[in-house]
Amino acid sequence: MIYRRTAIQINQQRQELQMIEQPSFPLLANAGDIRGFFTGCIPSHWHRELEIFELMEGSVQIGVGERTITLHAGDGCFINSGILHSFVSALPRPCIYRSFVVDAGLIGGMPGSVFDTVYLRPLIEQGPPFLTFEAAEANAIFFDTFQRAFSACEREDFGYEFEVRAALSSLLLFVLQKAQVTPSTRMSAISETRLKQMLAWIDQHMEEPVDVRHIADAANICPRECQRMFRRYLHASPVEYVLRRRIFFAANLLTTTDRSVTDIALACGFSSPSYFTKKFHEIAGAAPLAYRKAAE
Repeated sequence: MIYRRTAIQINQQRQELQMIEQPSFPLLANAGDIRGFFTGCIPSHWHRELEIFELMEGSVQIGVGERTITLHAGDGCFINSGILHSFVSALPRPCIYRSFVVDAGLIGGMPGSVFDTVYLRPLIEQGPPFLTFEAAEANAIFFDTFQRAFSACEREDFGYEFEVRAALSSLLLFVLQKAQVTPSTRMSAISETRLKQMLAWIDQHMEEPVDVRHIADAANICPRECQRMFRRYLHASPVEYVLRRRIFFAANLLTTTDRSVTDIALACGFSSPSYFTKKFHEIAGAAPLAYRKAAE
């Protein structure tokens, strides 16, 4: 689905409140005329998601921090996670744009995957806040893959999500290369073995109370080394990883079984269904029952 908005909602911290209707496919494909927004401007805002933008007609001034960048018809840009930015129509005529606002997890997959740790995390954490792509042959990959993803969202054929994900994966790899961010080095064999042992142990004890010492014991290392490895290779603490893993497991149960929310909460190691619902909403973007309904 293509969203044609003329306003955005932001909170007191200037964070945009996204309207993602399908939390299991966290992406917004937008199109429209910036002049259709109040005063021809999309006000300063930020979001955790990455943004990929293409200007089809007109001219737009994009404010990023203290900088102002002007894009002309045919140009595009990448805006990193958490970056405050605004769009202002620069000419008294239509300012037609298309954009994707996409959660990095759609491309990176489960935290700890090679896509997440080697490519997406370095781009988010070390990459530039903003990168422009002029309409030129050297940037053909950016615009070709953008077009493939956008066309798939327009058609919504069976399996279009695969096509969108593949196209945006290629696009973000091109952004990573243009940004000259060095992908993370692969971990040593012994570190990889230890990490696999800890992750396997977590999956096998999903229903039980888990602390850092339990996880560290699975690989015969101390809790401090466990913390260091999770931070270095998974970009999360062990506790944060366990929470996200439980939510991931719960999401699978919600969409593949008819078990109650309470039953699923207990099966995923949550002692309180209300706490489970709160954390599920924070991470998945919807309450458990709403997530189940959206996946039907």
